[in-house]
Amino acid sequence: MDTAAIREALPVTRSLIYMNTGWSGPSPSRVTWRITHQLTYEMESGPATLDALARNRGVHDDLAKAVGGLVNAPQEAIALTQSTTHGLLIVVHGLDWRPGDEIVTCNLEHPSVMVPSLLLQETHGVRVRIADISPKDDKATILAKFEALMTPRTRLVFVSHIQFSCGLRMPARELADLAHRRGALLLLDGAQCAGQIALDMEALDCDFYAMPGHKWLLGPDGTGALYIRRELLPLVKPRYPASGAVAEHDIVTGAVKLNTASPRKFRMSTTSVALEAGMAEAIAFHQEQGSAAIEARGMALAAKLRDGLRDIPGVAITSPEMEETGSALVCFSVSGREPRQVVELLWGRGIAARQVPTPPAVRLCTAFYNTEEELAQVCAVLGEIAGA
Repeated sequence: MDTAAIREALPVTRSLIYMNTGWSGPSPSRVTWRITHQLTYEMESGPATLDALARNRGVHDDLAKAVGGLVNAPQEAIALTQSTTHGLLIVVHGLDWRPGDEIVTCNLEHPSVMVPSLLLQETHGVRVRIADISPKDDKATILAKFEALMTPRTRLVFVSHIQFSCGLRMPARELADLAHRRGALLLLDGAQCAGQIALDMEALDCDFYAMPGHKWLLGPDGTGALYIRRELLPLVKPRYPASGAVAEHDIVTGAVKLNTASPRKFRMSTTSVALEAGMAEAIAFHQEQGSAAIEARGMALAAKLRDGLRDIPGVAITSPEMEETGSALVCFSVSGREPRQVVELLWGRGIAARQVPTPPAVRLCTAFYNTEEELAQVCAVLGEIAGA
């Protein structure tokens, strides 16, 4: 991996130590160029000419194909979305819920998982069962806690693949096996995974997987994708139906033939082709480096950062430290300092970070474009903050 060339492609690296990729990743120049190029074409040639419409369909199909290649899934199993949350809601609201059905999730979850689950409790009488997971739990402990909450009424296990709040990598394949043995489905929030770790939908054996374009993939905001196991497509109903939700309809007789087996049924009528082109370009940039190499680089930098943090008196690592449950999200607390205060001090020194809630901590993300020299600078600044 040519880190110098990668950083040259990312203008933000010239002015910041950017370690907030888990919130939103900085786009390479070529991604912004691709978006601008598409918008310029529409401005000069017209956005709804025959040529433009054919070009737009090509961009959409190329992006679905690119996402499928990224996660080892057929294009026909990929629905393009506007965010991870959008994809999660397609599934959560697309299933037919009955009073007494159960969702099993955990206490570390992002609001995009927890809020729709709890609202189903209010609107449909669905029971939400919440596993009490510690960031330091090992895989066996996590699985045991989930299994203890599952009953014959459990229909969905709904969790983040990597927890935004602490960087815990959940045992996704084992959770899929557990859910399927108990007659349930698995929905994974991949907000912190797509672009950070290598993904293989066939190997994960999950049923639904939502992901963004704007975080670790370094694409634009307003983009994302949802994988749905193809045989489950008829099970998920489009709750905000547009024209793609039907194969045929007759405005005279009122006859309608539903589109049951294509992810096109979830597509809203108007989306930004320019942003889709930008996401496709971001995936191309990612694939040139290679998912496995990117994951290995991020994990190696995370291990080095944890080593540096351990040497700072008053700093306690709150994220997992075992490789099998760890990720490139490194979280820590500073004795005597509130996380928000530490984040503000870091930003004042040109280091992009954020605070996280569970447990309260500061989060740094070690992306493949970060360097060992940057980690040394971060640790030096944290040493000053902790010692002040």
